[in-house]
Parts: sequence; C-alpha cells; structure tokens
Amino acid sequence: MTKMKAMIGSATLAGLLAVAAAAQTPMPPTKTVAPVKTEKKAKATVVKSDAEIQADIQKRLAAAPKLKAENISATVAGGVATFTGTVKNSGSKGGVSSLARAAGAKSVVNNITIEKPLKPAKAAAPAKQ
Repeated sequence: MTKMKAMIGSATLAGLLAVAAAAQTPMPPTKTVAPVKTEKKAKATVVKSDAEIQADIQKRLAAAPKLKAENISATVAGGVATFTGTVKNSGSKGGVSSLARAAGAKSVVNNITIEKPLKPAKAAAPAKQ
C-alpha cells in the first residue's frame, strides 16, 4: 500500500511539473497584420459654369445619333438645365435628363413634347346599296 501511495504521489508530482512547464513555455509569435485603410477618396467635384454646362450639353446632343436630328434646345441657369422642343418618342425625351447630368447639370427641367404620330387616313367604307 505504501508503494501504491508513493506511485500515485510521484505521478501527481510529475503531472504538476508538466503543467507548470507548459505554463512557462512562451506562445509562438503570431503574425501581425497591417491595418487596412478604409478611407474613401472623395471624388473631385469640378464645378462648371452655366455656359460650360450648356456647351457640353449641345456637344452631347450633336453626338447622340438619336437626338441630333430632334428639335431640342437647352438653356442652363444656376446649374439647372431646361429643355424645350419636340421629339418623336418618349425615349428621346427621357434621354436628355441623363445627358444633362453627365454634362454637369445639378437638375433638369424637361419641357419637351412628344409629337403625335400621324394616323393613316381611313379608307372610305363602301357605300351601301
């Protein structure tokens, strides 16, 4: 029985020493990661004069295949582009808004009207006899 107590005591002592040694072992160094920069660069906002915006709109209208043949005029005041005239379809009317914003207009007033298509003449009904 004394041998058993001595064995248990030795095993306990060995276990305690193993735990103590493990506690003293330094952790391997971890890799440090550089912080990620999340700053967003602000887009440089170029402020154009009304005349520059209007000239850019005229240039874009002349370059647009579907719009250059239309009867559209544009004026710009205070960064607001105002369109007048007539076009053949609603697509042409709507297209000027994005064109004006791309040219630097703050907002758009679209007073363009759409031409009503000419209806073909109805054939006269045959006379009843």
